[in-house]
Amino acid sequence: MKTKILFLAPYFGLKEIAMSVSSEYKDFQIDVYQGNYEQGPKILKQVNINEKYDVIITRGGTAEICRTITQTPIVEIYINAFDILRILKLSQGYNGKKIFLSYPNIFKSFKQLSELLGYSIESKCYLEHKDIRDLIKELKQENYELIIGDNLVYETAQEFGINSILITSGIEAVKSAIDEAVRLCNALSNKKDLKYEAIEYSHYKKREKNNINDFIKILDSDEISPSFVHTVFPQTILSQISYLSNTPLPTIITGEDGMCKNDVGYLCTYYGPQKRKSLMCISCHSIPEHYNYDSLYGLIIDNFKDEGGTLFLEDIDTLCKEGQKKIANILKKLDKNNTIKIIASCELPVEICVSSGKLLRQLRSIMDEVRIELKPLKNYSNEISNMVSMYLAKLDLRCASQVVGIKEDGIKLLSDYTWPENVRQFTRVVNQLALKCNNSYINVDEVKAALKVEIENHKNASLVPIDLNGSLKEIETRIIKYVIEQEGMNQVKVEKRLKISHSTLWRKLK
Repeated sequence: MKTKILFLAPYFGLKEIAMSVSSEYKDFQIDVYQGNYEQGPKILKQVNINEKYDVIITRGGTAEICRTITQTPIVEIYINAFDILRILKLSQGYNGKKIFLSYPNIFKSFKQLSELLGYSIESKCYLEHKDIRDLIKELKQENYELIIGDNLVYETAQEFGINSILITSGIEAVKSAIDEAVRLCNALSNKKDLKYEAIEYSHYKKREKNNINDFIKILDSDEISPSFVHTVFPQTILSQISYLSNTPLPTIITGEDGMCKNDVGYLCTYYGPQKRKSLMCISCHSIPEHYNYDSLYGLIIDNFKDEGGTLFLEDIDTLCKEGQKKIANILKKLDKNNTIKIIASCELPVEICVSSGKLLRQLRSIMDEVRIELKPLKNYSNEISNMVSMYLAKLDLRCASQVVGIKEDGIKLLSDYTWPENVRQFTRVVNQLALKCNNSYINVDEVKAALKVEIENHKNASLVPIDLNGSLKEIETRIIKYVIEQEGMNQVKVEKRLKISHSTLWRKLK
């Protein structure tokens, strides 16, 4: 019988490292699964751990919780000095109030190393995992903006709407854990010449949903977490989402293209009163012109009849007028049911959407009770440094990136750039910089080269920004909308630039 090791990685980046390293251990079968402290126990039961595996390798809170459900030996991946140094460098670019929160053993190593290297970052320890929630609640009241810690700390901090960086494990720590597991397996078995087989398993399979249409997506409550959002937003926006979401009132999200309004809607769901329930997303721009909305109403009632949830209407301003009337009728029926929260998104400010005919007044009257208005990214230039730190931390989770920062001159270039494509462009640029970088830090020349390409691309794209087909009124409307986008939805600036009055602007958009 083959000696088998189960490697349980709490995050994707660790799974990738385990898969790459396991090929060096040719005499053992190492099966790699992905699951955190909540999913881990389910995976162990699913694979019949006590019968099929000799040793488990995992880390942190996942290791502690797994010990409560199995007698199979567990080898823990410990945080080493290199992991702590990497997290110190990664958090160095974040300028807000920050703290490291961990178990006493990691806390001592972190404190000693940070003091030795001259880093002035606060640290605090907890004795039991059940204390984490109360500690983070206190830290939020003390205005901490960034909390660094293990998986439990990381996910709990995000629940409270606080930025968090997960202390990840590098290749050295993974090799050390596998070496220890191998020694343990050799002690338990005298079998030799065992065949190696590395198998990748993703997170345990979720139940399939029989969605009727491609433009409808239904997520269970366990698929809704800030950890699943890879987009990084300025803290100003995250704070706005956090305090405006915790209400049952209908909410409209507005913002330019590239501000990732769908991810904002997803976060609104998580921080909202229905976060422990399902989410139904409807992509309004993909609904066919002659769609039968009775079937949509039936699906909504079917999905929410037991406990309610959140209904998210993505890009409601792209839906045809007849479709908007049908949606309005559906929402009026749902109004009697307070267990369903309604969220919608549109690109232009609500008043402009209504005056230009993109949003029906009757639909606005139902949904326009709370607004989350996203300004263009260029308005958050002072938060770019923090966004870089947070994005690199997320990238480390997803693909084990070893990049810990961007040189100061490079950060200044990124802060001064206008980001015409907003958050989506920022994410893409930093992502490409990190993946091309062969060092721990991205230098200023690499940033210059990347931004030069972006500037050239947008310069060429803006040579003919307006479609000149159609009537004079249609062309005039396109020009006004283009200026509105250029001025970041600021109506006062638009009126001043076009030298027209407030009433003339609305009239021309009708």
